[in-house]
Amino acid sequence: MKLVLSQKIHATGKIIPVKRAAELAATLARDLTMHSIPTNSHQLNFRNHLLLPAVLFVLVIALIERFHIDMALGQWLFHLEGGNENWPLRGHWLTETVIHQGGRYFVILLGLVIIGLMVASIKKVNLRPYRKGLLFLFISVLSSVTIVRLGKSLTHLDCPWHLKIFGGSADYYSLFSGKIAADSPGQCFPAGHSSSGYAWVALYFFALAYAQKYRWIGLGIGLAIGMMFGIAQQLRGAHFLSHDVWSLGISWFIAAGFYIVIFRQPKLATTTMEAHLSDIDPV
Repeated sequence: MKLVLSQKIHATGKIIPVKRAAELAATLARDLTMHSIPTNSHQLNFRNHLLLPAVLFVLVIALIERFHIDMALGQWLFHLEGGNENWPLRGHWLTETVIHQGGRYFVILLGLVIIGLMVASIKKVNLRPYRKGLLFLFISVLSSVTIVRLGKSLTHLDCPWHLKIFGGSADYYSLFSGKIAADSPGQCFPAGHSSSGYAWVALYFFALAYAQKYRWIGLGIGLAIGMMFGIAQQLRGAHFLSHDVWSLGISWFIAAGFYIVIFRQPKLATTTMEAHLSDIDPV
């Protein structure tokens, strides 16, 4: 009996032979791998990921400004340390050497690890599905730190240790006072060091794309690193609480924005391989 392959597949209104259909299926599979689209990625929820965080951010900043929490907390920490004309913990080995300097090298190391994994994904097949996520992490973290650094050079807000009340020579102005001195040497807002920790809240969105159940762990890692850096800097007299809150807010919304752009599902991903093959009709 002569076996004749007569099955055909319909696509875009055209009848395509089985051999050609197999080629199209292989191309589709290759493209899906190339684009590294996580099959379990979740779309960003506007209310949970943008609206509620924005409301919470505005509320916290408003409370800090209304009740002068920056200055109250700063004075409490200053006197708690036994400060008189300077911040006793400014040059302490733990806050300065370990957390400040060591923390900076730690974040640089994390960045190098991300770059190394991206390079390794060129040859490592098991890393290719994570290529897009690794790129997202790198761009998001780098952008957060860069935007905060740019803000520091534009706002000219002083550090607590610059202020007269803490043994310095500058007067205190808040961000919303409208009396920021343009010639001030201060470049302390937002908080740069804590931003290099808070930038890793991007891990929440990385997990949201690949393994949703781990997203809170990712968020916890970013918050823990950022809080450790931020508290250490407040103890040194380098920043006020609001400086850290702004750095966290900037990092979160930058990560959310890049998640929307990078993990937006293209048309290619909306049609699965099964959907294509289900159109096969025997003749």
